Amino acid sequence: MSDSHNTQGEQWTEVGGAARGRARGRGRGRGRGDFRARGNSSGRGRGQGDASTTSRGESIGRGSPTQTFQRGPGFGDDRGRARGRGDSGPNSPSPSTFGGASTIRGRGAGGPTFQPTGGFETRGRGAFEARGRGGGGGGRPFRGGPAARGRGSATLFSPPNSSTALESRLSASEQDALISGFNALSISDGRPLRPGFGTRGVETKVRANFFALKYPKNATIYDYTIKVTPNLKTDEKGIRKRIFELLEGSRDLAPYLQHIAHDRTQRIVSRMQLPENFVVKVPYYEDGEGGPRPGAKVYEVEVELTAEHSTEDLDRYLAGDPDYLDYKKVERLISAINLVTIQHAARGAMSGKHRYFFKREEALPLGPHLEAWRGYFSSIRPVYKQLMVNVNVCMSAFYVPRTSFSDAIMAFSRQSQGAIPSSFLAKIKVTTTYQGYRARKKVKAIVNKPASQLTFPCDEYKGQISVANFFKRKYGIDLVHGDDLPVIDIGARERNIYVPAELCEIEAGQPFPHRLDEKGTSDMIKYACNPPAWNAGNITEIGLSKLGFPQQVSPMQAFDISVSSEMAVVPSRILPAPTVSYKSGRPNVRDGSWNILGVQFHQGATFDERCAVLVLRDGGYGDFVDAQDQAFKQVVDGFLEKCRKSGMTVRGQPRVDFVSLPRPSPQDPHRKQAIAAVESAIRNRPTTPQLQFLIIFLSNKDNNIYFGLKHLCDVKLGILTVCMLMSKAKESKGQDQYFSNNAMKVNAKLGGVNHLLGNQDTQWLANTMLVGMDVMHPTGKDVRLETPSIVAVVASCDTRFAQYPASIRTQEGRKEMIQQVERLIIERLEEYKKRIGKLPERIVVFRDGVSESQYHEVRSFELPRIKQAFGHFDANYKPKLTITVCGKRHQTRLYPTDANFMDRTGNSPAGTVVDRGITAVFDFDFYLQAHAALQGQARSAHYTVVYDDNAFSADAIQQGTNDLSYLWCRATKSVSLVPPAYWADQACERAKAYLHEILPPAPGSKESKMSVEQIKKRAQEIWGEGVHPRLRGTMFYL
Repeated sequence: MSDSHNTQGEQWTEVGGAARGRARGRGRGRGRGDFRARGNSSGRGRGQGDASTTSRGESIGRGSPTQTFQRGPGFGDDRGRARGRGDSGPNSPSPSTFGGASTIRGRGAGGPTFQPTGGFETRGRGAFEARGRGGGGGGRPFRGGPAARGRGSATLFSPPNSSTALESRLSASEQDALISGFNALSISDGRPLRPGFGTRGVETKVRANFFALKYPKNATIYDYTIKVTPNLKTDEKGIRKRIFELLEGSRDLAPYLQHIAHDRTQRIVSRMQLPENFVVKVPYYEDGEGGPRPGAKVYEVEVELTAEHSTEDLDRYLAGDPDYLDYKKVERLISAINLVTIQHAARGAMSGKHRYFFKREEALPLGPHLEAWRGYFSSIRPVYKQLMVNVNVCMSAFYVPRTSFSDAIMAFSRQSQGAIPSSFLAKIKVTTTYQGYRARKKVKAIVNKPASQLTFPCDEYKGQISVANFFKRKYGIDLVHGDDLPVIDIGARERNIYVPAELCEIEAGQPFPHRLDEKGTSDMIKYACNPPAWNAGNITEIGLSKLGFPQQVSPMQAFDISVSSEMAVVPSRILPAPTVSYKSGRPNVRDGSWNILGVQFHQGATFDERCAVLVLRDGGYGDFVDAQDQAFKQVVDGFLEKCRKSGMTVRGQPRVDFVSLPRPSPQDPHRKQAIAAVESAIRNRPTTPQLQFLIIFLSNKDNNIYFGLKHLCDVKLGILTVCMLMSKAKESKGQDQYFSNNAMKVNAKLGGVNHLLGNQDTQWLANTMLVGMDVMHPTGKDVRLETPSIVAVVASCDTRFAQYPASIRTQEGRKEMIQQVERLIIERLEEYKKRIGKLPERIVVFRDGVSESQYHEVRSFELPRIKQAFGHFDANYKPKLTITVCGKRHQTRLYPTDANFMDRTGNSPAGTVVDRGITAVFDFDFYLQAHAALQGQARSAHYTVVYDDNAFSADAIQQGTNDLSYLWCRATKSVSLVPPAYWADQACERAKAYLHEILPPAPGSKESKMSVEQIKKRAQEIWGEGVHPRLRGTMFYL
């Protein structure tokens, strides 16, 4: 554990993240450790030579440039000889299908007896000819999908008969004409249009997971709203969805069925005009009943025309017509076309917006009664002179179908120390068969009584009867768990229908809406981590077909809509890296990374008598015993020596305290007793000198301990902290790397400066304050609606852009705009003025966490309040302001088209930027991949300039953002999101740790039973006055 300790995220995982992979390739291998090989070819060793400091705690070194890999008897550290575990059988594609004939790297050599099919070479796992570590394929075949999913270099995605020629719409003359039209416009609301396209960097091309969509010209699409009588309440979505299913089967709608698409709630779009006063009567019955019962409820569905959309309007918008600057003019038309394209996919399972899942052919285990499904994201994007469908691979957790509800309850109870899963399993759909047919119902509630004890009034049996006795007498069922499991209620709002859990099965295709446990999260990340070529092949060979695009499934054909099967090819550039400097030298930057062996921090902080060491013994195997423990002494001495060599001033030996923590118990789910013991130990120390900094050694990765410590020290005591795991600190392998990573954090938290950029790389930011802003919301269905959101505003306070103190607040939950933005900007400007002696002439804001639909809110709500903050200092103080929205939650993925511009993981190199072909028609936006992925697929950040007094050119903002990405002080690598925004995100994560008791409350805890007002009160008690005043000028949140 380190201070970058992660909490668990959402329940779905996007495929292609830069995480640790699953199937490691075994082909002809790169040396590892001090492995040396003999022969004539060349390669690189891992772990030998100079260690490169990374933020992942891994020591990666370069071996001798003349290492080779000739096989022979007695060949030392040889991995995987004659293993050949690839899945290149008859169902696997040949290299020409996924990635052409390029080579990828594997580990170990496949023996001569392994004879793969499908066109692969006879080499290692996955059967590619391979060099180096990783990438040699492996894994299961995915319905003919690519077997290549190892670690290391991967193939170039190059589909057969595909071209990398650019479309005519991307020609220089077309693009210049577009910009000329923008330059002649005057925009009143401050929205900056694209000022031009970038030119800096080495030009190349990339594929993007965008597919051209053709729609009919000069056509009309009719838009209808649906009114259902009797009215349905907002929480009756299941009934409304069922009504639409029954509507599709009605005779009245049959003549039009192939010409319509609907959203299953309130909207129908049609290629042909429907009759006026169109009303359909729908007798209601549940799926599985076979038909309506006598006296069944009848709903009237009224179809009312609300708009007629002309595709000519879309032509004009996509061409950049100035009369169509307002996206709202075509928003409904584009959403109508999107509705048509996903009509087929929406009949499967859905998990999150625009994510579609189908049959569980590739379900992967996630734990008891949970599994991971692979699906596809699909959404339409308007770009210059083209509609595109953005398609990506995604994964989500689902309940295992046909699982007995009683089994799920028992599994949950085992994992949560006996708590009742009232929120964990409520609201999911179940199937019952005790009535003689399959009835599908939603669980309304889990009743905390067993069937033998829960009674209800029953007219049939003239009085009160227990649930167990009722099922015995009515259906002849003897319950197995009548005495020990709760009953579930599957009734409607005002009517209770009690059913024993063992008589219910979990319905297929239901997403798991809660946070996964640590192992489930880890497994999901492993399943989702695939090389870029694998993802691209999966999308084109499987995903498009699953979504119904090649078949032009109904109703696409009736609308004359089709989707290309080829990925878009767009221009890209590779921006140069900035100069990185330390006190004693300038390391060579390569692939977004550099080595700091022998260099010192630009400005070292002081570690003196105000700093101490705290060891928390929590029953971990190998815990330090006491201050005389030789292993402990070696760790502390070694870490302090690392700090000295890195350029810090270390004075004397720090005071050391050991605390043995009370053991966890069901009565203390948040380990409050342990945190109280730590607080007592700290408060019992001598009061002089005042404690400023603590190095804390932990036994394990207990979130409750880690979060509790951060709240204690950040909020209550005002002490900076860095946490280290004893096990990692003691382990000789990787220890130097671990110490280096933590030394960087210690130096930055104490106010030091780790590294800088060259003067030429920051000239564009003279007299500028950089600001990062983010809002973090409580997520998942476990979280109470009244739980607050967290806001963070960080800003540079030095001319070197190294230190970013933070202002953090809570605000009403799920409000995206920062309600106190004026006050927070004032605080940051005050800190800047205190440090530098004057106010900045320019302010550049990077705003994270805002969706495209909220850009206008940033301009209408936050922008005027930021300007009001300027007036707090002087009515004439009006610095030039730029606001850029940034984020990584998009689904755009880039794939290199040229092996000369591909890194060892198969991704585009660090510095790849795209601002044509897949970007907005009018907006000033671009995609920038500033980092190099360690594994899996790199995800670029998307930047959109929404306000710009500084009138930055495309080159200035793109190159400048890329350069700033090298100023992440916790690592010797560029990062994927510009640091001011990244720091704001980290500050939100730290504040989230303070509220971990209610984000969400532990099942069965007293917090889980609190009322709305009690939750609000508890949140305020925990938050108190926020971060301690002594820490507000520091980067305590690192």
